[in-house]
Amino acid sequence: MPDDKPTNGGAIHISEDVIAELARKTIQGIPHIRTSSKLGSKFGLGRKSGGIHVSVEHSQGFIDIDTFVFVKYGQRIPDLAWDVQEKIKDNLERYTGYSVRAVNVNVQGIYSDSGDSFRMDVEPDQDGQDDEED
Repeated sequence: MPDDKPTNGGAIHISEDVIAELARKTIQGIPHIRTSSKLGSKFGLGRKSGGIHVSVEHSQGFIDIDTFVFVKYGQRIPDLAWDVQEKIKDNLERYTGYSVRAVNVNVQGIYSDSGDSFRMDVEPDQDGQDDEED
């Protein structure tokens, strides 16, 4: 847990649950990113918590965040992951005053707005069509 912030009248303690919720809210506002709770049940990746999977750890006065997301098909994954890292870090440091050492983004899959499912094990023919018949 991050160190309590001393004040004139005592200390302020922000729980890991509050920090995780701030990270969840940040993720929800990032375009082309969906969280594991929205797509997890569709792909069999649901979490027991029922919410967006974010974990918080504290070590040596810093906080570390782990989160699990899906990215929109056709988007550059490293750029989106970097956006997630930067926005979570900025928001947590701004709202809590704690130092964020790491934001680990785990990309679990891709999604499409059209509802198409993607089979990564099927390679297209030379003409760009899938090998399988629809």
